[in-house]
Amino acid sequence: MRMMENLALKQQGAFERLYHFLHSRLDLVAKSSSSASSSSSTLTSSSNLPIQNDMDETLLHPFIQRAIYVLREVPAYYRHTLELIASSRRAEVTRKFLLALTNGVDGVAPMEMKAHDPVNYVGDMLAFVFRTLSVESELAKGLFVEQSLLVEEEEEEEEEEGGEERETKWEGQDGDDTNVGQGEDGEEYAKVTAMDVLNDVMSGVARPLKSRLLHIITSLSTRPEEDGDDQLALLGGLHDEEEEEAGLARNRLASLYSICGLLVFYQSAMEKAIGKLEKWDMTSERSGEGVQDSTLRREQMNPVVHCLRECLSEGAKGFMASVKVYVATLEPLASSSSESQAAVASEMILRLCQVRGASPGFGIVMENMDEETSNALCVEFLCDHVYEPVFPLCNNLDDVVAMKAALSSMNKVGLEAGHFSQWQNACAEKEKTLIDFQIESDVKDFLQESGLGGICSAMENMEAVYVEGMVASSHPGMSHEFLRKAIEVFYTTLYDPPIPSYVGVKDPALKKYAKNKVVENITAVYEKIYDLARGEKGGYPDISFFKYDSNQVKAMLSS
Repeated sequence: MRMMENLALKQQGAFERLYHFLHSRLDLVAKSSSSASSSSSTLTSSSNLPIQNDMDETLLHPFIQRAIYVLREVPAYYRHTLELIASSRRAEVTRKFLLALTNGVDGVAPMEMKAHDPVNYVGDMLAFVFRTLSVESELAKGLFVEQSLLVEEEEEEEEEEGGEERETKWEGQDGDDTNVGQGEDGEEYAKVTAMDVLNDVMSGVARPLKSRLLHIITSLSTRPEEDGDDQLALLGGLHDEEEEEAGLARNRLASLYSICGLLVFYQSAMEKAIGKLEKWDMTSERSGEGVQDSTLRREQMNPVVHCLRECLSEGAKGFMASVKVYVATLEPLASSSSESQAAVASEMILRLCQVRGASPGFGIVMENMDEETSNALCVEFLCDHVYEPVFPLCNNLDDVVAMKAALSSMNKVGLEAGHFSQWQNACAEKEKTLIDFQIESDVKDFLQESGLGGICSAMENMEAVYVEGMVASSHPGMSHEFLRKAIEVFYTTLYDPPIPSYVGVKDPALKKYAKNKVVENITAVYEKIYDLARGEKGGYPDISFFKYDSNQVKAMLSS
């Protein structure tokens, strides 16, 4: 009995020396509540392990990993050591992030030098945090590597022994409960996982990252006159005194939309990295927890993912509000840029579609994204809140062409087929209506230029006051001499008829229809004059100046 007590005391002393050794080697002494003993100093000085000032390298050393693994036999020491390691790493990671923002690290310029360019600024911050999370994930995994190896050895032995149950060497109890450990005094301790360590380490970065992201999102979502000079100083790269107000508004919307895409991309990438670590945790701990519950716990606990999700939600709300403000102020924006409202709206849609096509984030389907954020960032939002209210404002063919270009651009970046088909048909109908109106106007211009405009007006007046026995030659504006001169002028234009080419009409079939319709309408007017002059109502003694019939005129106009 006395021998067992002596062995237990020596074992307890050995664990205490190992505990203090790890604190000393990892530079955790200042954070530890107990001081190192003289025996621990002896162990440290006699160790063949090379001194490493960089904790990253020290934590990856096999001796340190083995020492941390052995310390699991005393849950209080083990948990306290992991907490101090996580606290130390958290302080170091936060310090490096703030240093990268203000002074730069590894020869890279400070990220805040790009604060005037919000998209690049946010991209650099998110890339830095993602790299840090990946590194810290591997370091956290390294703290539990011996546990993973032990589980693999047990599985191999169970296969050899036909699946016979064995107890693990380090648990000291039945292996069913992997979430709770028990110390020698019977006190229970919640077991620490690699995920817990990673969450603790990254929690220090979440706050400064979130404050900067929200500041940028708020600045982009606020109109310049509402936020004063401070905002223009932050977003100097988007401000050009010579650029019109509409262009500035588009730049701000494009930047905000691009930032939302970056947030989606890095949130997805970080969730995948965290998911791999948790899957590793579940394998090493032989957890029976379901994947869905595990994912929910991961999202709730990880501070960086939670930070990106909140910022993405705020960014989506800001983007939604900014788009609605842009549409509501189309009239003054169009006035300042000397363009139509449809053209200003189309340029905004084209710019946002260009951003969406270039961003890797908008090609990712995230099942856990909330509905409001998803609806604000989808292409259908632009279709419903920009395209639909602006489309009735199309007053000419140029506006329709601009809106068709915007619709085509939205279709390329994922517009739902039903929306595309609906607005494609609406564009075709609108274009047909406008082209008919344009044709009528072009025919009138041609008749005026070719000399038949006055004859047409006189014929309309004659029809309005016509009485039985009236002849055209006696009506004002339709005398024999006046008609002869008008027809001669008309014939001179047949050799090079001033028929519009309709360059703005992109559809070849519609362009051909417009040209043919103009020719048909002009021919119909000529035929009406020709038949009147030759008939009883004309009263013209000599009509030899009519050299061509309507079919010949149509052929000459069509050539």
